[in-house]
Amino acid sequence: MKIMYVDILIDGHHLSYMKSLIKSDQNEYVLVLPEKVEIFGCKQYIFKEVDFFNKKLSEYLSWLNEIYEIAKREKPDIIHFLYGDVFYKFFGIGLSKFKNFKIISTFHWVKFDVLRRISLKSIFNKIDKGVVHTEFLYKKIKELGINNITHIEYPQFNTPLLDNIEAKRYFGLKDTVPTLGCIGGTRHDKGLDILLKALNYVNSPFQLLISGKEESFNKAFIEEEIKGYSERVVLYLKYLSDEELYKSLNASDIIVLPYRRNFAGASGPLSEGVWLRKTIIGPNNSSLGDIIINNELGLSFEVEDISDLAKSINELLQNQYNWTEKAELYRKSLDPLLFREKYLEIYLEKKD
Repeated sequence: MKIMYVDILIDGHHLSYMKSLIKSDQNEYVLVLPEKVEIFGCKQYIFKEVDFFNKKLSEYLSWLNEIYEIAKREKPDIIHFLYGDVFYKFFGIGLSKFKNFKIISTFHWVKFDVLRRISLKSIFNKIDKGVVHTEFLYKKIKELGINNITHIEYPQFNTPLLDNIEAKRYFGLKDTVPTLGCIGGTRHDKGLDILLKALNYVNSPFQLLISGKEESFNKAFIEEEIKGYSERVVLYLKYLSDEELYKSLNASDIIVLPYRRNFAGASGPLSEGVWLRKTIIGPNNSSLGDIIINNELGLSFEVEDISDLAKSINELLQNQYNWTEKAELYRKSLDPLLFREKYLEIYLEKKD
């Protein structure tokens, strides 16, 4: 097969995601990206700069037309839009021109307000198959009467198991004190501020590692919030290399996901943490709550509730959480080989 991958970003997990799908096998790959990447020597096209998060209709249509012209030239068997969320704003307008190609689109964030439901139905009418990464989102979309949808669990990206104590020492953490890990960029929807407030009410020994790029919450904000327990906090505020990400995850004993109510997707730190058999704390709503509760991965708390988050943290610090058979079964579902196999099954399906 000849598969054309289109993505609007290559930072964070975007590049790892793409690499996990591309192997030097019998398939041919074409990449259409915002900038060149080093990946298996694939043929690449770089599209004109677009502000996707404040995009205008004319700009969006121009971008889509650029993708279409590349597709006409390359004649792929499959076009896979790796970030289908880009279509929400304009209801998938322009996708109909790709009707002679098999179109797969992966959606990372799904919300279900009235306009978004209309947009989802419009988009799915124009593609062959949509993919989401949680069972919760899959069921919600099926309830809308959309049937060309499938669920592939968000994988871990070959995170290695490292020595916990060595990883802690890399960050200057104490060997014997439980480490709460808040890993990744400090975006508002990931709720770092909620965690920092909750830790004022945690009375068991702990240390906190905040590791990731400064975004919504910068160093000055964080230092103000942690004044009451600053000696127990390590800040590692930078864009993380793969090695730094691996060490951050391995140094953590508990992965804390204090995400806000509007977070509506899968979580990379959750997947990577589960692969390393770390205990998870996360909100009890939407996909994250569904995953944590149904797979016995740790404890959930009332979303955006500071006191309930503090209660859950105290409980885990005082009572070790035992890894269960259910948790191990879920862990196995995160294997990147399984992830790729499921995508290959979709690629091989006949176009309607």
